[in-house]
Amino acid sequence: MRQKRAKQYRKLMALYSMSFGFRQPYQVLVDSMICSEAISSKVDLVKRLEDVLQGNVKPMITQCCIEELYLQGSALQPAVDLAKSFERRKCNHREAIQGDECLSSVVGETNKHRYVIASQSNPLRQKLRLIPAVPLVHINRSVTVLEPPSDATLKQKERVRNSTSFYKA
Repeated sequence: MRQKRAKQYRKLMALYSMSFGFRQPYQVLVDSMICSEAISSKVDLVKRLEDVLQGNVKPMITQCCIEELYLQGSALQPAVDLAKSFERRKCNHREAIQGDECLSSVVGETNKHRYVIASQSNPLRQKLRLIPAVPLVHINRSVTVLEPPSDATLKQKERVRNSTSFYKA
């Protein structure tokens, strides 16, 4: 990883840990699309996530995302095997729903459990940018990218900083 990018990611993770209470090992919710992208790009996903987040990670996947991988056929069997190696996160859906909807329901309105989301889905990432304190990771041309904080995250950070300030005017 380039030094400039590493420094930027270190600052981002410091923001998430200081303002929102993220701590190691980071709980990374992975979707089915990033598993298949990691296999097609021949990327060691766990190692790349550790490099990007600059700490220990605990990759997690929901049962709905694994079902989504099964439905794509036997051509993606290596992606299924990769997904099976991750810890399962209960999503409490009786019937498997689409992976994007499942991940957004697990994160909820406030990201109470402090998940980092690793997803290739643009609509999901757009939706999660509206929720404060959700770090987003995706793969772009076999480079794992941690997105800059969203506007909602920056506003929430300012609210937290102003409410806990010792020097109020």
